[in-house]
Amino acid sequence: MTLSEPVTLALLDHLSEAIALIDVRDPELPVVFVNRALAELRGQTAEELRRAGLAGLIGGGDTALLAASAATLACGRSLALQATGLEGAAGPLVVDIRFEPLRDAAGVVTHAVAIHAQRADLPARDREPATQPLLRRDDRLTGLRHIEFFHELFRRDFAIAQREGRQLALYVADIDALGTYNDTFGRQAGDTVIRRVGRALVGTMRRASDLLARVDGGRFVAVSVGMDEAHSLRHGETLAARVRDLKLHHPRSPIARYVTVSVGVTDLVPGHNSTPEQMLASALRALDAARAAGRNRVATVVDGPG
Repeated sequence: MTLSEPVTLALLDHLSEAIALIDVRDPELPVVFVNRALAELRGQTAEELRRAGLAGLIGGGDTALLAASAATLACGRSLALQATGLEGAAGPLVVDIRFEPLRDAAGVVTHAVAIHAQRADLPARDREPATQPLLRRDDRLTGLRHIEFFHELFRRDFAIAQREGRQLALYVADIDALGTYNDTFGRQAGDTVIRRVGRALVGTMRRASDLLARVDGGRFVAVSVGMDEAHSLRHGETLAARVRDLKLHHPRSPIARYVTVSVGVTDLVPGHNSTPEQMLASALRALDAARAAGRNRVATVVDGPG
C-alpha cells in the first residue's frame, strides 16, 4: 500500500472502523495515521494520538505489555490485545485492539493496522460519561445509522406522521443462524456477512426519507413514511429476497444453504395516543412470528390508529 496517495488516506479516514497505522520499519514504531473514527472514540485529535505513539494507543501503564507488543509488531506478526485504562470521549474505555501486518508489492511488511473495537462490558459506573456525549451518527461495523441516532430520527418521523395522518411502516430484520455461522467461520467472517447484508438492505431504501440502522449483532431496523399496507409487506419481501440473492454460503444453517433473514413488519397511521415504542414492539412481535414460523420469511402486524 502507498500511504502517500491522497485517495488511500481519504478512504482510510472515512472507514467506519476505528483504526491507526504503525510504521514497523522504524524502530520507534511511530503511529503515522489515525482515522476520524478512532479520534472520535478516544476524544482526541488525530495529531494528539499520533504524538502519543504506540503507548498512547494501548495504554502505557503496563510496560511489559508495551514491550511485548512492540517486539511482536517489529517482527511483522499479528497481535490481539485488550487495552484498559484508556480515556475516551465518553469516559473510561476497554478496547479490543487487533494489529494486522500490511505488506508492500514485494511482500515486505511495512505497516501494521490497529483495528479498535470498544467493549461494552464495563461496570455501569465506569461507563457513565462525565458529560453527555454527542450521538454517534454511524454504526462502526456497517456504516449504517447508529441505532441511537436512528431512534432520534424515527421519533421525528413518527411525530410528523402522527401530525399529518400519514402511513408509517417499520421493519426489523434478523440474520438467521448468525451464531452458527460465527462458530463455523469465525467472528471476522460473521462481521463480513453483517456488512454485506447491511449493504444489500440499504440498496432497497429508495426514498430520501427511508431510514436503516443496525441494532446490534445481525439485527437491522428500517422505517419508511407514506407506504401503505400492501407496499410495506412487499417491501419486507424485497428485504428478504435481496439477502437471499447474495448467496452467501451457510453450510450449517438449519434453514437454507445460504444466509437468510427473518423480517417483521408493522404498519400504521399513528394515532394521538400511540408511541414509537409501541410501534417498535409490534414490529418485534412480527419478527418473533416470522422466526416461530420457520425463519427465512416475512411476518406482519398491522396496527390501527392508537
